[in-house]
Order: sequence, then C-alpha cells, then structure tokens
Amino acid sequence: MTPKQALAVTETPEIPLPTTHSALDQVPAQSRVEVVQVESDHGARRQLAQLGIRKGGVLHVVRCAPMGGPILVEVQGSNTVAIGRGLARHVKVRIL
Repeated sequence: MTPKQALAVTETPEIPLPTTHSALDQVPAQSRVEVVQVESDHGARRQLAQLGIRKGGVLHVVRCAPMGGPILVEVQGSNTVAIGRGLARHVKVRIL
C-alpha cells in the first residue's frame, strides 16, 4: 500500500451535524436563536416583519410567561416585543 492509499483509508469524510429547528414557543427563556423560517399566511408574516422578526434575524428569548402566556423577545438586540404563543408557534428557529 502506498502512502497516498494509506492516507485515503484513514481519512473519514466530514459529515455535517443535523440541524434541528424548533418553534419559537418551544424555546426556553434566555436562549439566543436565529429565525430560519416563518410558516404562516401573508398577514401573520407581515405582522411579524413589522415587529422585526424575519428569516435570518437573531432573537433573544427574554421571558416565557407561564400558563400559555406571551413570549417576550428582544429583536436584533434593540426592541423588546411580546408575541402570543399562537403566532410564535409559526416561527421556526435554530438555537445559537
């Protein structure tokens, strides 16, 4: 076996880790997340966009109210907004 063949045998291909996405209403408080998708109709997407929540945006989940109450998020490090759980359910995020 030549050295080149030996190197080819010992190398392992780089396998990307699977990325899991959660709904914003399932993320624990004090988490930083990136918005990967908004799964909703045009009206809800527009409402979220007006709050600054768009695909690729970074959010900080400040507080999750108990008993199904709203979720308080800091948008892009500046505005803090409250989002109802029904609307937050449509926002798919990746924890950073």
